[in-house]
Amino acid sequence: MSDDQAQNEHLSRRGFLKGVVITAASIPVVAAGCSPVEQMPPAQTGYQAWPPQPLNPDVPLAPRVPPNTTLLRTFTSHEARTVEALTARILPGTPDDPGAREAGVVTYIDNMLAYQEGFVESTYREPPYAQIYSGDEPSEAQDTYETVWIAADQIERYGYQSILSPREVYRLGVIAVDTYARSKYDTGFSSLTDNQQDSIIEDMVSGDAVVGFEQFSSQAFFAVLRRHSAEGMFSDPAYGGNRDMVGWQLIGYPGAQRAYTETDIRTETDIPREPQPLADLHPFSPGEYAGSHVVLPVSGSEEDYPVHHDHP
Repeated sequence: MSDDQAQNEHLSRRGFLKGVVITAASIPVVAAGCSPVEQMPPAQTGYQAWPPQPLNPDVPLAPRVPPNTTLLRTFTSHEARTVEALTARILPGTPDDPGAREAGVVTYIDNMLAYQEGFVESTYREPPYAQIYSGDEPSEAQDTYETVWIAADQIERYGYQSILSPREVYRLGVIAVDTYARSKYDTGFSSLTDNQQDSIIEDMVSGDAVVGFEQFSSQAFFAVLRRHSAEGMFSDPAYGGNRDMVGWQLIGYPGAQRAYTETDIRTETDIPREPQPLADLHPFSPGEYAGSHVVLPVSGSEEDYPVHHDHP
């Protein structure tokens, strides 16, 4: 491969990843109701089971260090292998060109589902549920106990709409993916070749994957996977994904920066800064003690004026 071809391929990949970030949050997901599913026993792998955690009524703060990638808070070992394989085909990569597997996206999803069963927004688990329409409101549209008709461009205002929790969606989704994979290739999804896995995902995207997907459509589950893959690839490493900030490096995102100078802001070109996670952000505010002195920023200046402890 020529240098120009390699550069174009890298740029195309970077453009694709930026598109994933922009569009992942805009995909509507609708799931039908069912009863909770019992957790399958963990298989013998490198993963360890994490002791059950009580539900925290408050939204948890980001941990100061990334979660342990060998511990599972939510998934069984089999579920973790399957979800990792799915995300690795949505955002494929290699050690030299990292994707979802290298970024630890499955760890992000596992930790996300451990808190509040994965709920992160307004949640509606009882009817009426939103029925989406595009364009003019259908003539048969009539609000009932079971259904409220909502324009597609307004659905984001209505939060999560399903009797299933996100945790239950993943448990059912893994079972459905494996069921469909066995109907097509006589083995579970994580045991398939890359090309066979791509074929399964293509069927999910098109809606042709029907066997196993009785509780919700394969398209809905793919939308969940795609959104969470993007979140895990590009969120702060404190949440378990974006390991070594590989996602930020791919798209040129600087991460958490304390501030930019006046000159930086006036510069029309991109400001080159190495990516920095929240955990490395300098933990002080102007006017507070930081080490041996206080830093007082002066308006109109790019310099910091230190005021020592013995200053009157």
